[in-house]
Amino acid sequence: MSEPLANRLRGLLATDLYTEKGRLRSDDLLVRQRVTRGLGEASSQLKKLISDWRTDRVPPSTREQPFPPAEVMEPIRRAERILRSLEDTATMVSGLSLLSADRVWDRVRKVGLDELLQFDWTLVGESDALATAAGGWYALDEIDIPDAEARIKRLRDVVGERRRYLEILA
Repeated sequence: MSEPLANRLRGLLATDLYTEKGRLRSDDLLVRQRVTRGLGEASSQLKKLISDWRTDRVPPSTREQPFPPAEVMEPIRRAERILRSLEDTATMVSGLSLLSADRVWDRVRKVGLDELLQFDWTLVGESDALATAAGGWYALDEIDIPDAEARIKRLRDVVGERRRYLEILA
């Protein structure tokens, strides 16, 4: 792309498009989208299983029993806790701040790009593994709750480590 046209486009979009810094920011957004997609797939599967469970196992309310039995509702409660945790984690990932100060991006490019890449690789890998595991969930009572919670915790830990790392560079 010719330099004057690129400069005009950068000015119009108010971004560093077509520069190395712009590419880093774009890559950062792609990583976030990929991670939230994996979390969204797991959430969708969990919502489907909750719906199926309610349809198949929760009896309709009667005058004698207005509320479903606790043992029938417990898998739904556990799944809803995981669902909230998935949604909170997706919000954390989406809310990671973009670095806007040029000196910070210069430091990331010079010093910490490999470390940042490792954080992002872990985030993508963990979210994909969670989505794959969720694809193997066929009923609420078959979900490996400790495994799902451990994967979500690992994602949250990596988000926290990544956030702290970027604060150190700033």
